[in-house]
Amino acid sequence: MRFNKLDLNQLVVLDALLSTRSVSKSSERLFLSQPATSCALARLREYFEDELLVSVGKTNALTPLASSLVKPVRDVLLQVQTITRARPSFDPSTSTRKFTIESSDYVINVFLSEVIRRASVLAPMMEFDLRSISPQTPDNLENGDAEILIIPHYAIVQGHPKEELFQDMFSCLVYSNGKFKDKEELTADEYFDANHISIEWGGGRRISFDSRVISTSNKHRKQTVIAPSFSLVPELLIGTSMIATLPHRLAVKIAKQFPLKILPCPVDIPHFTEYVQWHKFRDSDPSVLWLRQLFQETAASMKGQDIEPKNTSGTRPAKAQAKRTVTARKA
Repeated sequence: MRFNKLDLNQLVVLDALLSTRSVSKSSERLFLSQPATSCALARLREYFEDELLVSVGKTNALTPLASSLVKPVRDVLLQVQTITRARPSFDPSTSTRKFTIESSDYVINVFLSEVIRRASVLAPMMEFDLRSISPQTPDNLENGDAEILIIPHYAIVQGHPKEELFQDMFSCLVYSNGKFKDKEELTADEYFDANHISIEWGGGRRISFDSRVISTSNKHRKQTVIAPSFSLVPELLIGTSMIATLPHRLAVKIAKQFPLKILPCPVDIPHFTEYVQWHKFRDSDPSVLWLRQLFQETAASMKGQDIEPKNTSGTRPAKAQAKRTVTARKA
C-alpha cells in the first residue's frame, strides 16, 4: 500500500534503520536478508532524496533529515500497533500479551512481585519482561521499547499519562548484632559519623531519592560502599557497623529475612510517591487498562500496611521526627 507514493511497508524498515543506524542490525531485527534491507534503504533514499545514513569513520550517522524523522516515524508505528491490538473485548484469562515494564528492583520487590502473583492466577498466559530503570528509561517510553514505567515522582516523563500507586518513606537498616544492636533510635550525629551503604544504578549512576534530599543539606554521608541495587544491601550490611537508608517497605521485608534491624531515620526525608506511567498512544489499550486496574488493586492492598517505622520496643519513637537535629530540604 502506498501513501503519497511511499510504500508504507517501508516505514518499518525505516524505523529500524533510524534506530540501529546499521543495515546488518536492521536485517537481524526485521528477519530480512542484508541485500533486501540494503535495497529497501536504496528505495528510501530515492523517495526522500536524502542519504539518510552516512558513514562516519567505522560507524553510520543520521543525516539532519533522518534525525527529524526518528520520532514521527516511531509515533506512527506506535499508533498502528495500538490500532492492530484493538479488540471489542479483552479477556485476561486467555491473553498472551507481553508487557515490558521498567522499574527499580525496590519496586519489583515490594510491589511488582505481588502484581505478578495476582496476574499468574488472573492471566496465566500473560508475559512480563521486567527491566531496570536507567538513564535511557524516558527514551524507552517515548520510542515504545518500554510500555510501562513505575517510577518515583521526580522521574516522571513529561507528555505521557500517569497514575499514583503508593507512597513510602525511608528508614535505617543496621546489623542486628553490631554497633547499634542496643539502639532504638539514632541521633543525627551517630548517623553522619557512621559509614553508609548507598544505592546508585544504571549506566549514568542514578542516585536514590534519599541521596538526592540529603545532598541539599549541609551534611554529607560517608559512602563507604556504593551498591548497584537495593537487593545487594543485606549481604553487604551483615557483619558491619554500616547503615543503609532504604525505603521502609523494603527494609521491613529485608529485616524479616536477614539478621538486620530497622531504626527510624534521624534525618527528615519527605515521603515519596511511586507512579505508573504509559505512552499516550496506549491510553485506550484494553490490556493496558486491565493492567493499570491490577496495579491499583495491588496498591490499594498496601495502603493498610503501616509505613511509619517502629523501634525495637514495638512503639513509635515519641515525637522523634520533631526532635531531629538535622533537616534536609525537600528535593
